[in-house]
Amino acid sequence: MQRIPMWAQAGFWGLVAGYKFDVPRRLITAIMAFGSGVLISALSFELIAEAYDRGGFNSMAVRFLGGAAVYTVANWMLSRKGAILAMLVDTMIPEAFEVAHDFAGLITVAGFLAAFALGKLGG
Repeated sequence: MQRIPMWAQAGFWGLVAGYKFDVPRRLITAIMAFGSGVLISALSFELIAEAYDRGGFNSMAVRFLGGAAVYTVANWMLSRKGAILAMLVDTMIPEAFEVAHDFAGLITVAGFLAAFALGKLGG
């Protein structure tokens, strides 16, 4: 008998947890935004890898998170005036943006950074 694939195990336990426990909407939103950051990392891995190679992890991480923070503040300021800054999170996972608003982008970037760091640790 073949071993059960990891994706099937994760899906099963996610289904059990979702059925058995009342998971707060805000936690679901944070997980979705984090996951989208991991997916975005697959798209732009080469760009971040080049920044990592040129400046090291600390330099890359500070600038990456700094850019996300500037973006979050700009989005917050514009949204107070009635405008919404067009962002990837808004189009990819509107449910996350609807609940987390301005912080969905920052959570997404944190997911991307975690995926990149884990990728570098793994070799």
